[in-house]
Amino acid sequence: MSAKRFYHETVFVDLRLAAMTREREPSSKAHRQDRFENTERAAKETIEAEQRARREKTKRLKELRLSQQGGKDPAAK
Repeated sequence: MSAKRFYHETVFVDLRLAAMTREREPSSKAHRQDRFENTERAAKETIEAEQRARREKTKRLKELRLSQQGGKDPAAK
């Protein structure tokens, strides 16, 4: 029991030491604003890319449908 408790205490100490020694991000207002703007820009770019992909897919499906209909019309005649 004592060895198990010692192990947990040393792990806890190691985690605290790692947390204290890791490099922290600057917390200035300008840095937070930049990070927010970067997140907003990335989200906007992602949404635009998804919309472009949907439009391209719709266009390809429409072209495929038209080409299939075009192939069927002469056979029907």
